[in-house]
Amino acid sequence: MTIAVSQNPTIPTTVEEASRLRLKDFNALPAVALQAIEVAKDPNCSLQDFTAMVERDVKIASDLLATANSAMFSGGRAISTLQQAVVRLGLRPCRNLLLTSSMNALAKKLPLHEEWVRECLTRHGFLTAILALHVNRVCAIGFQGEEFAGALVHDFGRSLFSAVFPERFAEIDPMEFDESPETLVHEDQSCGTNHCEFGAWFATQQKFPDELISVIRFHHDPTLAAAKYRRLVALVASCDHMANYLQRFEFAEGYDLAANTAIQILDSCLTKHTLHRLSESLTDVMQMSMRDAMEMMAN
Repeated sequence: MTIAVSQNPTIPTTVEEASRLRLKDFNALPAVALQAIEVAKDPNCSLQDFTAMVERDVKIASDLLATANSAMFSGGRAISTLQQAVVRLGLRPCRNLLLTSSMNALAKKLPLHEEWVRECLTRHGFLTAILALHVNRVCAIGFQGEEFAGALVHDFGRSLFSAVFPERFAEIDPMEFDESPETLVHEDQSCGTNHCEFGAWFATQQKFPDELISVIRFHHDPTLAAAKYRRLVALVASCDHMANYLQRFEFAEGYDLAANTAIQILDSCLTKHTLHRLSESLTDVMQMSMRDAMEMMAN
């Protein structure tokens, strides 16, 4: 499917008004998180400056430390202070862990009418994120946490649909995790926008980083993303495809990598074609990711 791409994501006035009504008391990323993310963009930013900024919010600091100590990021080496986390991991990975922690907290605050929807979408986000983490490592793509943060938030528009249109959500999104080119068409016909554009609009309003907005907006068609973000968007899109399969069947056997068009886009973005490594270990990567996602959600 080809969609017209404006410079900034837009939604119909009716959807915007409904969003402001349903989410009027909803605050997105905390001010400290947004300030720390902005500070980290400065190439001259020091680790001390970043740490000092994050320490102003005890909840954010503790969440960041907990994420850094999780099995997915610690490498079995516990970190006891935020300063140690920043020194050991580096500024860019810590910035992305901060995004991950903030987005996870944000998803939990959305006023969803059906709790099972939250659990299902949270599981899908974690599963896609951990798949992205493993694929990034197996294929030596070189991301330092932005793949995890981007994948965690890629379907945020679906959560927004559930929060803003609870009485129509089953019609808009049947939660079957069997997406096709018609998925966005159906959403557009149902309420005038789709979860990619809706999520990207919200993310833009809340001043999310550009790379996250691109992932949210273009994960159904990575070719529409700006060249500097296309590799990240394609990685998340390819892992979204895998996560959908696991969500439907609970096992990796029978998954057809050739049906994953985003993986071909990702391959074209790499200077070295390393995706053959993934095909050799695909089943193990998918099964391991499913186990890791369940463990991470349990914590």
